[in-house]
Amino acid sequence: MRDEHFKKVVEECAEGIVIMDEYRTVQYINKKAYQITGWKIGESVPYCSYCQLREVSEHEERCILANDNALPSFRSHMPNYVDTETDFEMSMNKIEMDGGNYRVLIIRNPSLMNQVEKVKTQELLIHETMLAQESERKRIARELHDHIGQSVYSIYLGLDGIKRHVDSPEYAERLEKMNVVMEDTLQCLKRLTKELRPQLYDNLGFESALRSSVEDWCSLYNIQCSLNIHLPNDLKFDNDEGLHLYRIIQEAVNNAVRHGKATAIIIDIFKVDEEVYFQISNNGLSFNFKKLTGTGLGIKHMKERVNMLNGDIKWISKDNGANRVEGYITIKSSK
Repeated sequence: MRDEHFKKVVEECAEGIVIMDEYRTVQYINKKAYQITGWKIGESVPYCSYCQLREVSEHEERCILANDNALPSFRSHMPNYVDTETDFEMSMNKIEMDGGNYRVLIIRNPSLMNQVEKVKTQELLIHETMLAQESERKRIARELHDHIGQSVYSIYLGLDGIKRHVDSPEYAERLEKMNVVMEDTLQCLKRLTKELRPQLYDNLGFESALRSSVEDWCSLYNIQCSLNIHLPNDLKFDNDEGLHLYRIIQEAVNNAVRHGKATAIIIDIFKVDEEVYFQISNNGLSFNFKKLTGTGLGIKHMKERVNMLNGDIKWISKDNGANRVEGYITIKSSK
């Protein structure tokens, strides 16, 4: 790396960098440090509030970061020309150059650091919440299928058997209505179970589960839904990647049918380099996306899922009803 390139890297660094001599005179200051402190080359770097007040013995360094076996970092108020109320996170290294002793002071704005940590913590909490939700969905789906579904089916068969031995037209009619209700309940349980956790996903993976769901959506919503998947045969999603992508597509289809009244949907999925792109087009009612963003959790969860996978998503709507949800996710196990 040439000297001018290295200097540019240091100049544009996100942390403040100040190089001072043994007398604390500024020899170099990068852009970020100047924005934070307002110091200039040739000026003397002041001591922080703590070092100004602490008691030191003769020949002892007043700067706590300049002592031997110093702390790796220290937070204190540093006099500056920009914001007299700001505390800084600071660290220091000693170096020798051209026969002289210099000190490199690294300055960070704690409020910015705290914001970064806050964002990271929030992303981690969202990820853990999503995993917990999927685990709970799987448990509820299994409970619906193995226990509640079987119990309802047993009642349905029992009513059907009783109906054959009822001679009264009035009671026979009532039993027939009960049978219809029980049959509708079974179909509802079946639909909820698949929406909560497609059984094929756990057994065969993303593509098989999605193809099965497309068939279910066509039957359930009475729509035309086509799926075009162009992914390498040897591509293997991490479990979270495939499941998040499945949920994004599922939510897009549900929104198109329930809110957009769509009757035709086309789903396209393809891979370019390390990204898997998706596009869900439909002929539903046009919408104003800005008015929809605060109305429910569906869109919010779609955004959270693509963000966790270093992707992006957007909604496009035309006046003629040509609507589209498109975006991409970045996959780890790209092949």
